[in-house]
Amino acid sequence: MLEEEFRKESDGRTYLLLKKTKVTFEEEMIRKTEPTGVLSMVRPERDDIYKYEITGRKSLAVTFERVPMNAEQIEKVLCGILDIIEGGKEYLLSEDNYILLPEHIYLQLPEYKVTLCYYPEYGVPFSEQLGKLFEILLNRVDYREERAIAMVYALYMQLQEPDVTLERIRSKLKEQVQSLKPENPVREKERQREEPEFRYVKYDESTGRKSVAEEKRAKTERKASPGTSLWERLRKEVGAKIYGREEKGKPAYAGEAVSCVCDTPSEWGTTHTKVLSVKKESISPALRSAEREEKIFLTKFPFYVGSMPDYMDYVIDKDTVSRFHAKFMKQGEQVYLMDLNSTNGTRVNGRELNVRDRVLLAEGDRILFADAEYIFSEKERVEKG
Repeated sequence: MLEEEFRKESDGRTYLLLKKTKVTFEEEMIRKTEPTGVLSMVRPERDDIYKYEITGRKSLAVTFERVPMNAEQIEKVLCGILDIIEGGKEYLLSEDNYILLPEHIYLQLPEYKVTLCYYPEYGVPFSEQLGKLFEILLNRVDYREERAIAMVYALYMQLQEPDVTLERIRSKLKEQVQSLKPENPVREKERQREEPEFRYVKYDESTGRKSVAEEKRAKTERKASPGTSLWERLRKEVGAKIYGREEKGKPAYAGEAVSCVCDTPSEWGTTHTKVLSVKKESISPALRSAEREEKIFLTKFPFYVGSMPDYMDYVIDKDTVSRFHAKFMKQGEQVYLMDLNSTNGTRVNGRELNVRDRVLLAEGDRILFADAEYIFSEKERVEKG
């Protein structure tokens, strides 16, 4: 387990600190040469830490906690990781010392440019790390995209082979990208927009016929593997725990439980849509703007606020607010706030939050997302209509 610490200093910069027990040549090498895609190392004040600047950086875990990954995003992330590790060989950097945990893989949006943290004392086998990363990616893939599923699945199975190497993985990824590349990218995007989500499959009991969505799904399965559906192969060969059925006490991302946007059905291939429960709430925690007539109802958790559309539950349209600025979490009836390594910070009653710190909110707390001020209310009546 990594012994890590996060520090936000008076100049507004944020740093990741990792424990140091010995002197390594890699530390000086990275500081002087700054290899492409490797997190910058700063000379520390103490001899027992490695110090990395992570100001404003967003991790893979944060970026895709709520939003599923499509094929293009997976391709960019995986190609970025493998290119960085391959390029690091020029500087004698070991592939086993890159931290491939989702919390330590940093993405520059919207290009999805990857930056990795190189920890000279890590020493976890590359193939082992990559295998665990693929398990997580399989749980984050957009199930409406057969290309995305096929790409990650093929690479995951490649890792199960003996004597796997970085070169083989790079070759397999290139092969998958080429083989799964759509002949008509414009039409492919249109198809994705038209494609119904698999979890909304319906069945007409009066005629005994499947819906269009179910027919498309069956076609996808036949194309993926004649005689055996891709979904069934994934369940048997990779393991059901990857698809939302996590091992007890072991969430997909270490550190906190994860909620997945793509709700996985209780049994793949079901032909009926079942409504388990419908819960309506008229009272909700909320934020009231201190500057204008604006109210944010926290109706689901985790609840993200920031300036990046499509990824946020609520968009604050201000240049000072980061794309991924902060998130609200709920435990029982208590609501907590966490800063997501925002550039200009998050403050509660004047206190600035450190990275990954979470603070319990109370009625009337004043919250600043950069310079956007809100007042927290534990119970507000949700306006309907």
